Parts: sequence; C-alpha cells; structure tokens
Amino acid sequence: MRIFNSDGSEPQMCGNGIRCMAKFLQSIEGRSKEEVQYKIWTNAGVIIPIISAEGSITVDMGQPILNPQEVPTLLGPTINGAAVDAEITIADTVFKATAVSMGNPHSVNILF
Repeated sequence: MRIFNSDGSEPQMCGNGIRCMAKFLQSIEGRSKEEVQYKIWTNAGVIIPIISAEGSITVDMGQPILNPQEVPTLLGPTINGAAVDAEITIADTVFKATAVSMGNPHSVNILF
C-alpha cells in the first residue's frame, strides 16, 4: 500500500488508510461476517490489520513518538519531555495541543 499526500509527498503509512484498505479487501473477498487479518506491505514495513466479526478494525502501529523535536513541532515539552496539553494561540483563541507522531506529525487538540 502506498499513500500520497496532497503535495505529492509519500508518508510511511496512514492509520486510517490501512483500515480502509483492510475493509476494502474484506469487502471484495466477501468475508464480512468473520474475523480476518491481512498482511499489508507499507513503507513502514508489514502492517497487519485485524477486522473482528463485528467489524471493528485493530492495527498495531507501534509506539508513538512524543519527543517534540522528533515529532517535529515547535511546541515545547510540558510533561516528561513530551508536548502534552501545550498551549497554542490561534486567532486569539487558546487551545491545548498534544504533539504525537505515528510516522507523520499530529496535533491532538481538546476544545473547551
């Protein structure tokens, strides 16, 4: 499986993309009522999504990267060297953001 971003760059893997790929394979095989797993080759190596008989999809994507420099992010570390609930201001609104990478950078935000 290869994923291309809108700018043409190629990430190692995409968590939602691998789930969609597994569901697509299950649907073309007609195995929607049984547990199935697939070995899917990605730029991050072999990923094995498992679809339960009930339809939930589990993917072991490895350990998250939480070190702000490795994510990468400009947010500074707040808890145990990670950027957790770091404050970021956008258009006069303060958000709490947690920086994490699973091969590509994410910002997990909680709005209050």
